Amino acid sequence: MYPRKLSNEALRNASPGNQFLSLKTLLAGLFIVTSAQTSIAQEGPRIIEEVVVTASKRGDVSAQDTALSISVASSDMIAKQGLVGMDDFLRATPATNFLDRGAGRNGIIIRGVTASPQTDATVGVYIGETPLTGLGSSSPGSGGNPDLKFVDMERIEVLRGPQGTLYGDGSIAGTVRVIPNAPDLSTISGEIAGNVSSTAGEGGDNAMLRGVLNIPVVKDTFAIRVVAYDYDNSGYYKSVAGSNADKQIWAGAFGGITADKDDVGSDEYTGGRISALWQVTDTFDVSLSHITQDIEQRGIPESLMNLGDTNRAPFQKLDGSDEALGMDFDVTNLDMNLDLGQIEIVSSTSIAETNSLQDRDLGLYFGPLLGVDDIPLFLTDSGDIESFTQELRLNTRLDGSWQFLVGAFYQDIENKQSQDFVFEGASALDPFGGLLLFESRLKEDIEQLSFFGEATYDLTENMTAVAGIRHYDYEQTASDSADGLFNGGASTSTLEADDSGQTYKFGLTYARSDTATYYATFAQGFRLGGPQADVPTDLCDLDGDGLIDGLGVAAPNQIDSDELDSFELGAKFSLADGRAVLNVAAYQIEWEGIPVARTADCGFGVTLNAGEAESRGIEVEGQLLLSDIWSLNYGLSYVDTELTSDAPGLGSAGDRLPGTPEFQASLGVQADFYVADRPLFARADIAHAGEYFNNLQEQGIGAGDFTTINLRLGADITELISLDLFVKNLTDEEGLTWVETEIGDGRANYIRPRTIGVEVRALFGQ
Repeated sequence: MYPRKLSNEALRNASPGNQFLSLKTLLAGLFIVTSAQTSIAQEGPRIIEEVVVTASKRGDVSAQDTALSISVASSDMIAKQGLVGMDDFLRATPATNFLDRGAGRNGIIIRGVTASPQTDATVGVYIGETPLTGLGSSSPGSGGNPDLKFVDMERIEVLRGPQGTLYGDGSIAGTVRVIPNAPDLSTISGEIAGNVSSTAGEGGDNAMLRGVLNIPVVKDTFAIRVVAYDYDNSGYYKSVAGSNADKQIWAGAFGGITADKDDVGSDEYTGGRISALWQVTDTFDVSLSHITQDIEQRGIPESLMNLGDTNRAPFQKLDGSDEALGMDFDVTNLDMNLDLGQIEIVSSTSIAETNSLQDRDLGLYFGPLLGVDDIPLFLTDSGDIESFTQELRLNTRLDGSWQFLVGAFYQDIENKQSQDFVFEGASALDPFGGLLLFESRLKEDIEQLSFFGEATYDLTENMTAVAGIRHYDYEQTASDSADGLFNGGASTSTLEADDSGQTYKFGLTYARSDTATYYATFAQGFRLGGPQADVPTDLCDLDGDGLIDGLGVAAPNQIDSDELDSFELGAKFSLADGRAVLNVAAYQIEWEGIPVARTADCGFGVTLNAGEAESRGIEVEGQLLLSDIWSLNYGLSYVDTELTSDAPGLGSAGDRLPGTPEFQASLGVQADFYVADRPLFARADIAHAGEYFNNLQEQGIGAGDFTTINLRLGADITELISLDLFVKNLTDEEGLTWVETEIGDGRANYIRPRTIGVEVRALFGQ
């Protein structure tokens, strides 16, 4: 059951007529919406409940006392808003965007920090203490992340701004943390829930089933928690390849297979978690968990813009199979916590592994390069990434003005990628005569060791200073072999790179009272570089001056890590005797060393750390209790981001960075009330994203510029059973989330059409 925070006494003293009037008012006002969750105290005057986070790695700290811009989704918010995955939450979070292009093919953008949203990994992603940044799509350099379903989660934290001191590589723009519920040592409890829904347009029926079971094997000492789920979602794209006249011409020319199909892009997420918590002593606990999730997507969820709506027209393979995406994801984590009073020691050990597949028809892109409009050519990307991480840190709770946090971080990543490019037409019509077209195998190893620390000092009773540093050192080796007609024959290479450096953080926090906190922070972030292929100077430096012809620079021996400086001012207020919260942040970001791919006059490709950009903006979030029943939440942001110097191959000074709307806003309302002595809630959510483009020049078709409205009405039918009715995308908005740039053949992604459904839950022990 959802935690019902409304005072029982206040509701039961209301007359039936007043309750009915409140219900009528609610139904009339459901168009008002929200993007955050208000929690209300159980007893006494209704106030906003304190939200606790662990973003600072200093244990449980109030979000209002945390000196950074942070958005939090509590377990109550996840349930009442019906948040299922990252796209549900991140698109409605200020200065944040989520590009979902299918299983493992996604990008997270915070404060506009990206030059290539489909390949950049500028936001760190964590499940508990485990980093998962970049462990997504098998497509080389895609930078995607596993999209773990929000089942049995304690909260979601979105940390805006660079988190280089505490979170290191990849958190150059921010960090997203998903925190699962820990086993409960005291009570047997469980949940079984299921829903069915229907998606409009080319969509169909959807279904979900999940279960949670918590067992205290030895009360107050040892407990196990088991979670399992299955989400089966219809596709809402349609293949018209079998009836498209142009496609049929080239199907006949090359013996390609085509068919009209509905339900393209349908997916199934199957996963679970088992975790154990052992409270060894009052001061020492150990937790072990294993998380697994498998995604199978039937057809790639993209449209072809020239075909209109959500239509597409791919070839099939000769065996009759279609384009497909898939990803298996497993994480095993061991956490140990020792509390010695004034010192707390935390150890986290993790192994994360993803296996991914991307199988797609690229004939529309390669055909014109070969002198035809289309041809059945399939590219299969497969990948296997395994990451081992170990973090050890010490946090103090000393008497006096000084506090310290020190830690060490080690990571070893092994990344295996393969590509196979084949002709999928009739052998008698093969223009390549059966030759091997292209295949490649890549093995990449990254080993990183970092040391970090923060020191805080109370300058006065109300003012605290913080200084932090992180030193990183990494080595990277990439071995590549390729063969085939499109590769010009067989080739092999082994490249190496290494780098080290420091990032810093300085801040001042002034807490004027328990109701107002002000802060100013300078923080840095970084993203690891990588090896650079040797440039053949005998071909690319014909003048012998040491500079690559056409680029005017010497051949770099590696791609350096790029870095970012951020200046942030913020304020957090608790107003109206705890019945309102207002948080405001403004920032200025300077980003240097952005990798830019260039092609020399000799035709050789080189990546240079040549880009510079800046981002500035403001973020506002707030909550307000309008009455004993109604609560209002809102968020908005403005992001102005652009290149600050010309970077040939990337863009010109003044070009707006892609993938981020200038303006985002969300607004909402929730009502908690009783009917016939049973608790009910009603909630509406609205989120608006402004327009953004997939290129710095803002050319072609823009994405964004859409508004979504979600409604949810829930009731406790009995003490154990509750029921929700929900509508997502009420107005059936046809919003584009992204226009594809990787191969540039006019593919685009839409938000899911209007979906209406019902969900039932049965609970015990809660």
